[in-house]
Amino acid sequence: MKKLQPDWFTQNWLDAEYQKYVVMAYLQAVQKNFVDHKLCPDLPELRSHYDAGIRFSRGKGTLNAAFPKRVSRVTGPPPRIEYKSEVTDPAFMTEMDAIMEFALPRFQSMLTEGQQRWADIAQSLTLAPVGLLPLRPEEGYLLVHATNQSETQVYYFCLTLYSDQEPGGRLVQLRFVEAVRKSLLNTFENIKLDLIRRHQYMPNPATYMLESQKEYPIQETLLPIARQLLAQAAA
Repeated sequence: MKKLQPDWFTQNWLDAEYQKYVVMAYLQAVQKNFVDHKLCPDLPELRSHYDAGIRFSRGKGTLNAAFPKRVSRVTGPPPRIEYKSEVTDPAFMTEMDAIMEFALPRFQSMLTEGQQRWADIAQSLTLAPVGLLPLRPEEGYLLVHATNQSETQVYYFCLTLYSDQEPGGRLVQLRFVEAVRKSLLNTFENIKLDLIRRHQYMPNPATYMLESQKEYPIQETLLPIARQLLAQAAA
């Protein structure tokens, strides 16, 4: 199933039954990803589709006013021209209402499920500093580790702009550095010291360990949630 286009509800817009099929196929694909613990990019895209549908439904009056109009009749005296929309006839609006009445509650239900899954996974993770943190812990390393795995993934992170659109309220950039093996000798502290030795441009980096009891998808779930947790930790 391809991703749902931002203007999906205006494509083939007079065919409500077709659009219902499009919505159901999309939500089934999202549901499968959620079951597999893959939350992104579906969760933010789902929020965008829901918000767009709400704005569209609330703005139908503005939409009507924006469509071309033709002269309907002239009354008077005094002379007065009455106009009628060429597009927004009752049949059109009925179809649009049917599409939105079908889609919005389903978007909302799936969005709620995705947000709950995000919250449950975030609560199960542990984000802890490795060693002492600098006074401004806005740049450093993130060590991502699952307890049932020996490999630890190392990411460089940097907190930049404030943004209401980002989980945690900050834009967090992540860049993969390397994968290392944790052992009794190669502890998280030793991994940090080795990073400092090899990357001396950051002599005192903020370093966090994100630990998971279960194995979750890195790109689709762990890193998006890590961005939120890092933003909150640096607040």
